[in-house]
Amino acid sequence: MPYDDRPTQASAADIVVIGAGVSGLNALNSARAYLPSGSRAILIDAKDHAGGMWNIAYDYVRLHQPHPMFTVGAMRWDWDKPRDYLARRDEVRDHLARALGPIQDKLALTTHFGHTVTRCEEIETPDGPMAEITFHPNDAPDQARTIRAQRAVHAIGVDYHCADPLPTSSDRVLSIIPQDLSRALTAHPDAPVFVVGGGKTGMDTVLAAAVDPARQITLINGSGTNFVKRDMVLPKGLRRWFAGRPMSMLFRDLATRFDGDNESAIIDRVRARFSTAPDVDNATFLYGLQSMSERRRVDAGAEIVMDYFTDVEDTANGPLLRLRGGGTIPVPEGSIVVNCSGSFFRFAEMAEMKPLISPGGAVLSINTRNMFHFLSSVAGFFTPHLFYRGLLRDHGFYALDHDALFRADRRAWVGASATQAYLNQVLCMNTLPVAVLDRCKLDMDRWFPMHRRLAAAMRMKSAATRDIAHCSASLDRVADRFGVLCQPIT
Repeated sequence: MPYDDRPTQASAADIVVIGAGVSGLNALNSARAYLPSGSRAILIDAKDHAGGMWNIAYDYVRLHQPHPMFTVGAMRWDWDKPRDYLARRDEVRDHLARALGPIQDKLALTTHFGHTVTRCEEIETPDGPMAEITFHPNDAPDQARTIRAQRAVHAIGVDYHCADPLPTSSDRVLSIIPQDLSRALTAHPDAPVFVVGGGKTGMDTVLAAAVDPARQITLINGSGTNFVKRDMVLPKGLRRWFAGRPMSMLFRDLATRFDGDNESAIIDRVRARFSTAPDVDNATFLYGLQSMSERRRVDAGAEIVMDYFTDVEDTANGPLLRLRGGGTIPVPEGSIVVNCSGSFFRFAEMAEMKPLISPGGAVLSINTRNMFHFLSSVAGFFTPHLFYRGLLRDHGFYALDHDALFRADRRAWVGASATQAYLNQVLCMNTLPVAVLDRCKLDMDRWFPMHRRLAAAMRMKSAATRDIAHCSASLDRVADRFGVLCQPIT
């Protein structure tokens, strides 16, 4: 494919997708439904392979939902593992990369892995609005190239980055990130482990370290994290036919109860009705799923401290871990401190605000500042369908600045993100053909047999008018209270 930096260059592609993670691959897969066979497509990603964050995630991470509902479009996993199997990092990465095959069957696809995009903007041309993209090999910014495309999808998604090790005043402990845990456990078989952070990464790390039952593990749990019972929203065996709660109904429960002001009541309801630890006063909820078996293993494998880590200092009596609340914990010399405090919304400064859809409709952006859904995979699937059909604007769909709201108030973020997700799901049901909806295998309700799914869909349809009005009013209230972008897409 020819490249040229001349501003008069004709379109080099029918579509350019930036990002080869689950959001970008879903976006490219959705877009191919609207492009003629042989259309020119370009996929650009800074990593060396497709798969996004699954290229750099820690090696013991697993999906927290069954693998069939984590995919690209309607693509099936090419194995015969049980439906409830929680796929591992490399398995997920390889599955996502396999999505390029069906895309290449229809489109003339060129991939540029190991490349950094420095610009993706809509420009006016004699032929109308186009996307203009500048990119270069990661280690060669002097080799930048600029191309134009009829349309572009800038699918940054949640932009996962590895955390940094926690800085400590002590030089008698080993401070690492989860990506280093396996090597550290092997090199230091008797070292106690201090896990800092009680989200999904923290839970995974406790379970990975607890493989050796003799190892001392301490979980510094902060204010605590609520996890939805996987056994409830994804029951196994015959229970799928009569028990459990479809995920759409859990979201409806939260969305129709949230009024824009009562975020504390929403967190209390999650904890009391849906969580794996209803009697523990956990303060946050990040949409993680956990089985009761996993919960019991964590409780049995680690001493849990409900406070925040501040430092490890050397004292005359050995290293001492200091907590924000003023308490201290003796730390055996040579202990391993693992930073599991998260890899999302962790940058000192928020990313630049970009419109979800550019004024002329040439660029679609999937990012945390102006987002359609808190799951970038879902946003990657649905927004291109709405984009190409001309349904994304002026149909009641809401965009939300997840990054800004999360920083302002995590509890309000839960209420608003659940409300936005449910509202946009109902609107997708009302605007998109059933054939399009059927191609979204990301839908967690698919875990249940057809009669359960139909019952949930009928409930959503029958209450759509009332629920849409309520959700819109709640999101408008969030915008007023916090001054963040939370508004209809126009």
